[in-house]
Amino acid sequence: MKPVLYMAPIQGVTGCVYRNVYSKFFEGYDYAVTPFIRSCHVDSSESNVLRDLFLKRNNTRFELIPQVLSNTPKDFISVAKATFDLGYKTVNWNLGCPNKKVRNKIRGSGLLPFTDRIIKFLEEVIPAVPNQISLKVRLGKENNKELFDLLPKLDAIPLENIIIHPRLGTQMYEGKVDISAFEESVSLTKHTIVYNGDIDSLATFKKLVKRLPMISQWMIGRGGITNPFLPEQIKNLTNSTEQEKLDRFISFHDEIFAAYQKELSGPAHITDKLKEIWQYWAKAFVGGDKILKAVSRTRSLGKYSFLVEKFFSDKPKLVI
Repeated sequence: MKPVLYMAPIQGVTGCVYRNVYSKFFEGYDYAVTPFIRSCHVDSSESNVLRDLFLKRNNTRFELIPQVLSNTPKDFISVAKATFDLGYKTVNWNLGCPNKKVRNKIRGSGLLPFTDRIIKFLEEVIPAVPNQISLKVRLGKENNKELFDLLPKLDAIPLENIIIHPRLGTQMYEGKVDISAFEESVSLTKHTIVYNGDIDSLATFKKLVKRLPMISQWMIGRGGITNPFLPEQIKNLTNSTEQEKLDRFISFHDEIFAAYQKELSGPAHITDKLKEIWQYWAKAFVGGDKILKAVSRTRSLGKYSFLVEKFFSDKPKLVI
């Protein structure tokens, strides 16, 4: 049986433009969780707060799951109902964001020390919304005990699944994922668990599958941006030559570039968005640090096009 794969939410990168263009060129993902929506009162499904979800009709390859960052049940309920009206049957509650400002406002991973508050939140939200609820969590804000205390108390609450990233909030993305703590987490809950964290290659994925045979659902984050072929490689859906892979990568880039020119206004906004993605793409190529350094210095669309076309015309070697 093929694994179930999720595209992770990466703020500033995996928005609707990236997802919709990606789905035209690559396969493998079954679901994508959106970058978080900050909860607030939403008057209708046409609210600008939900703008990232409007292009669902173009997402033909995988099912989209909106993610909400919230510590206020009333606002979460408002957003969840609006997403349901747009056709989204599941909504994900973000209890994993490691950003310090988010943590300090007791949102994302900053909520994890407050087990009773999380349970009360869910007990108020779940009866009030038509969506299924999933959670995305870390091991805790500052220590593993926070998640270990929470998980058994979630067993009585109906959840679609729990996505666990085995780092602490205070770690951000530093250090290694704690697989032993993840294994202990799985033993503490009856809910379906999705593994999330540092799946950066087919070899890494195979090692995780061997160590975690109880897991059948996996979320791919930064490694899937660097290597957009990774979900296909995991599911054995691709057998391309190096030239075919390079050609597909170039076409993927070119369509994203064109899409951002339609979506965003002003060359600085467009190049800034592409620079974010090149932070990942650069790692896919031998000498990728040079193109990253070059594009990071420009806010001119013409100069950006020249630099990238020159880079690709030299047939850079892929390392993915």
